Amino acid sequence: MSMRAYQLEGFDSAPRIVDVPRPTPGTGEVLVQVRTSSVNPLDANIAAGRARRYKEYVFPAILGSDFCGVVAETGPGVTELSVGDRVFGLVHGNTVHTGSFAEFLAVPQDQLTVVPAAVDDLTAGALGLAGVTAAACLDAVRVGDGDTLLVVGGSGGVGSFATRFAAAQGVRVIATARPGHEENHVLRLGAAETVDWSAQDVALTVRGKHPDGVTAVIDLIDRDPAAFTPLVVGTLAPGGRAASTLRAADSQALGGIPAVNVRPKVDPKVLRRLAELAEHSLRDSPVTAVYDFDRIGEAFAALAAGSVGKLALRIST
Repeated sequence: MSMRAYQLEGFDSAPRIVDVPRPTPGTGEVLVQVRTSSVNPLDANIAAGRARRYKEYVFPAILGSDFCGVVAETGPGVTELSVGDRVFGLVHGNTVHTGSFAEFLAVPQDQLTVVPAAVDDLTAGALGLAGVTAAACLDAVRVGDGDTLLVVGGSGGVGSFATRFAAAQGVRVIATARPGHEENHVLRLGAAETVDWSAQDVALTVRGKHPDGVTAVIDLIDRDPAAFTPLVVGTLAPGGRAASTLRAADSQALGGIPAVNVRPKVDPKVLRRLAELAEHSLRDSPVTAVYDFDRIGEAFAALAAGSVGKLALRIST
């Protein structure tokens, strides 16, 4: 049996939808009929070959990270899931070969979990990579009810989930966003304040409104410690904590301020916690646009143009 998949055949070619053999689940694997997925900056880097610095490509390679679907078949040794279960998860690892941009996906059982009934397919299909990263950032800065959190990059995928998850826990979220679509998006997700990063100095603006400083900072934008450090120093209250997803946290430059370079991991415990966060937080979905599988190229173009929130893919029905 065959299926459609978005496949990259080599570094000198562009990915395209092709017919390929439908996979068979091996020991400890689950065959998922993929309903929905989403596009991430990581997927764009992989598709363009830019990820070859840190990932091994095995061609032909099916692309894609996030997925939501229904268990179609279970391999030997799978005991926690059954045919018909609605699941979501994340394809991850150091090798680019088998991905979620396909009608069927054979994936290890520790890379997926059951979708809460309250979470729809489009949201669940966009949850994997960005949701895991957002949850890891929130764990790193340990915010709770009554705290104030600055999310730099609040209108992107990870920022959207971090904003929503934190706001649902009673955290006062300040999100960077330009006026208009970006600002409306983060306010809809629960941000209490916004800072226009394109027209204002973020640190000075935040400190002006919060002279005692904020509890925590999650920076999803800055790659250079020379930008991350003054942002953190300029906004954090004494005892505050910070997290970077782009390895910008330099402990020596920060002079003892607790800051973490977040490297999210994926395992059953992480995915189950993410499912709980989604169940209790995602009455407002970060998904802002939906593309049918045949329009996947348009989704990547929208991502490259600076899309807001998460862009979902409808793979099958």
